[in-house]
Amino acid sequence: MIEASTPFPTLNVTLEKDAMSGYNLFVLTTNFEFAPENVNQKNNGNEGHAHIYINGQKFRQYSPYFHISGKLLKEGDNEIKVTLNSNDHSHFTVNKKPLTEVSKIHHHKNH
Repeated sequence: MIEASTPFPTLNVTLEKDAMSGYNLFVLTTNFEFAPENVNQKNNGNEGHAHIYINGQKFRQYSPYFHISGKLLKEGDNEIKVTLNSNDHSHFTVNKKPLTEVSKIHHHKNH
């Protein structure tokens, strides 16, 4: 965990059903910059990347847009968790609260 710099970043996640398969996930932030070119390097303010967990399976994400394939989802309830992370993968906090957003998707395989 690492405390973010002020002005503090914000995190909001939206999910929209994709016309072909699965869902489109949008990682909406303020005061945060995706910096894929600096991953694994020293931290530099509120820059970094997101971690997306689909039922606990982790994906590293370098942009605000991610497609969740229907193949990654199980029948029934699924948990989608998004965190904002610094270049060294530390989980950003704001006032000691982790910058995390959790969403639920109810998925039917045969649709």
